Amino acid sequence: MAHEQRSGKVVKFIGITGGVGAGKTTLLKILQEGGIKVISADEIGRQVTRKGSPVLKALTSTFGKAILNHKGELDRRKVGQWVFQNPKALQRLNRLTHPQMRSIIDAAVQECERKGEKLIAVEAAVLFEMGLHRFVDEVWVVTASLRERLKRMERAGWKREIVWRRMVRQLPDEMFRRRAHRVIVTDGRLSIAAVKSN
Repeated sequence: MAHEQRSGKVVKFIGITGGVGAGKTTLLKILQEGGIKVISADEIGRQVTRKGSPVLKALTSTFGKAILNHKGELDRRKVGQWVFQNPKALQRLNRLTHPQMRSIIDAAVQECERKGEKLIAVEAAVLFEMGLHRFVDEVWVVTASLRERLKRMERAGWKREIVWRRMVRQLPDEMFRRRAHRVIVTDGRLSIAAVKSN
């Protein structure tokens, strides 16, 4: 996808990633407000696991109906808490969801290119695990102090011990930074001007 030329136009493709509570969603909103087209892997994950979808059926077949809520929908919080305590379950979850997510992301990027978008940002906490970093022009890593990240997750209703387990299962912050073209710290107040100036 990176630097591919379709319809005579070259598109810059940015991959945005970072650990839990780092501020990725905040950065996406700022980019959107600045007129940049953004694609959220989290939203695509919700799409591919919607009620009645083939992926959700495969997940239910693999993990059982305990992963569903009372409406028959995927209980994302329950699944998240469980798989981050079980590495093998996390691997199976990724194998079932990532291929479909990559396909949808690729289609979304191609559609943006057809519409003449010159800059596209895709956000994915698992950017490296999905292999998306191989197709982007730049990797932007979003980070914040550990204290700030824990505060954000607790405000969102997550218990601290669960957040710790998720952090342990994700790539270390230093590894994110080493693979980044750009590091954006979200401890302070972000703006589109600040993002463009750094």
